[in-house]
Amino acid sequence: MTSVVTVILAVTAGVVTFRETLGETTAYTVSELPAGVPCRLNDFGDVAGKGGDSPSGEILATIWHHGNRRHPKHLGKLHGGEYSSASGINDAGEVDNCGQAFGINRDGHVVGYSSGPNGKRAFLWTRRTGVRNLGVLPGGNYSSACDINDWDQVAGTSASAAGDRAVLWTNTNIRDLGRLPGDESSEASTINNNGDIVGYSKGPRGMRAFLWTEATGMQDLGVLPGGNSSRALGINDMGAVVGSSTSSSGDRAFIWTKEAGMRDLNNSASVTSGVMFVEAHAINNRGQILMMGSSGTHGSHGTGEAAPQCAPAPPSSFLLTPSP
Repeated sequence: MTSVVTVILAVTAGVVTFRETLGETTAYTVSELPAGVPCRLNDFGDVAGKGGDSPSGEILATIWHHGNRRHPKHLGKLHGGEYSSASGINDAGEVDNCGQAFGINRDGHVVGYSSGPNGKRAFLWTRRTGVRNLGVLPGGNYSSACDINDWDQVAGTSASAAGDRAVLWTNTNIRDLGRLPGDESSEASTINNNGDIVGYSKGPRGMRAFLWTEATGMQDLGVLPGGNSSRALGINDMGAVVGSSTSSSGDRAFIWTKEAGMRDLNNSASVTSGVMFVEAHAINNRGQILMMGSSGTHGSHGTGEAAPQCAPAPPSSFLLTPSP
């Protein structure tokens, strides 16, 4: 059954709200989603991911519609398939399939990767052109596209002669976004409609969340106090970034803005006693945040390695919605 509680977040302007008054208190309604693994969020509050079909016990691509989240819609699977999962949803409610396709924009253009004799290659699919190989960086032997914005700019990761790199594809051009100083590789998570990209850079110190923009290049977003690793997983068009920061005591969900820096969402909000927000997976332009939470102590990813796309989630998932 869906549980709904109200929490209060004390935030500064621009953190998770569009109000301008510094220090204003914002009320959020936190809705616990039925069992499943949510992956992406659109601006209407519809959530795409995967969930169990009660009658059959199968894991199927699932949509939690904003008007009826108590009864998620299972989308089925291809003939002969063992399971399905949705990892992208646009504002028209169209979804794409986890495992190969990871992002979809307002025009229904889809990105992901395709595997074959030549290895894994990022692709862009449109109704007009079909599947198009986006290519790799010089010296690389694989690539994967993770997201696409409404201007057909594509974010992803490509192997290169110097290691894995977060990349931006624009038209037929691939751009190496680099890595943070001292690190060895980087991976992109998502892109907004301004062309800003978030992800994580990896090296001897672990992982660090980054924000890349055309104006500033790659910026280290840091870690929460006591943390040793962080991953940026979502960004909206206002530039608010969400993700997860890891320490020896476990994972904590964060939100980052230019005005306030990185903030632990657990410092200001809780659902019920014993529930910890461990990962903020996505944020939309309404300020809604797709969260993953755990009862009791949730262990960190330990090695600092990123969880794979659509990885098994903690026991509970939540959607934070700004109250009117």
